[in-house]
Amino acid sequence: MQLPVKGTRSDRPCPDLGQVLRLDRSLRCVSSGYLSDGCSCRLSIPGSVVTAAWRVERERGGACGDRFFHFAWRGDVWLAYGLRDGRVRGVYCPTHRAERDEHASLNEPRGSAPESAPTHELALIA
Repeated sequence: MQLPVKGTRSDRPCPDLGQVLRLDRSLRCVSSGYLSDGCSCRLSIPGSVVTAAWRVERERGGACGDRFFHFAWRGDVWLAYGLRDGRVRGVYCPTHRAERDEHASLNEPRGSAPESAPTHELALIA
């Protein structure tokens, strides 16, 4: 295989960078820090991973409207808000998901069970 000489044009089309970036945008953790240190979170996750997790959740019959759902990715549990049309509105990283879940459990009426964490991890490459 011979590599092209630097400065020569290739016959292969160059993808439009804007199009490539739109194909899999990252979703950043929506935590504003109101539950803990007051700083916005900088963690993010590929949008395709979250969308696939929401699709699996909906196909299993566990989703019949807009709602929060847990999913596992790379050994950690994330929390996202999925819309009935298949889009995902936002995500919480594992640390802020745990803080939010703990905060929510303190405010639950007695006898109500918190939403459970996923029992499987998505086998996605991202």
